[in-house]
Amino acid sequence: MGKIVLMESHPLLRLGLWQIVKKLGEPWEIVELDYDALAKGESPAIGVDLLIYGVSSGAGSDSQYLTEIHKTLQPKRILLLADALPLPPSFSNLSGLPVSGCVMKTVSVEILEAAIRLVIAGGQCFPGKQLQAPDFYFRPAADQAGGVLSSNGLKPAGSNGKPNEISIAEGAQLLQLTPRQYEVLVLLARGHPIKTISRMLNISVATTKTHACTLYQRLHVRNKGEAVYTALKRGATLEWHGPELDRDNKRVQPYAHTHK
Repeated sequence: MGKIVLMESHPLLRLGLWQIVKKLGEPWEIVELDYDALAKGESPAIGVDLLIYGVSSGAGSDSQYLTEIHKTLQPKRILLLADALPLPPSFSNLSGLPVSGCVMKTVSVEILEAAIRLVIAGGQCFPGKQLQAPDFYFRPAADQAGGVLSSNGLKPAGSNGKPNEISIAEGAQLLQLTPRQYEVLVLLARGHPIKTISRMLNISVATTKTHACTLYQRLHVRNKGEAVYTALKRGATLEWHGPELDRDNKRVQPYAHTHK
């Protein structure tokens, strides 16, 4: 039986993580742990398969805690859950740790589940262009304002100019989908049902279903969960805050009037 340790201070998110892990289909031993208990020696045996570690915004000591936790638990893989990105500057020196992914705490359940599955399977989950330049997550503060990664010249933002996001066109090209199919996938990943997506995109339910079926075929998957997993694996962010989608998910402006 594999072992997963959850270290997240927010009780609702911790409960959600517990439920997600229970759905993975394997008999995982799940251990909830906090740093105080770990310091007192109340920790599971060495040999943790996955550590899911919540990073608090502005908490510079988190990186030191994570290093000490790694020494104690020796997890094979670490998935970071961040309040905000980029991570605090103190996380710039974690290259020696087995960090296999980092996602925002605000992502949908579907994306979070896919991220956990991907990391457990031995993959990496840094959605977006950070797959090409993962140091964006851990770079010093001096580099964050410039908008360019000095290591390879890649910008950590899409055409909308915002960090860790890619535009609809970029996401569609990345997954070899049409922009409309990518829109449908993003909204599916956010947990919206087909009828809601059809209203948001101002298209019929039948057309929305067709787009969903077609994108599943193009991604060689059978359902929404597999589609989200595959998209993250290929580096799509599955979220954006440009003019196409407002922050309340209430209305989506069509990518182009020619797309049906």
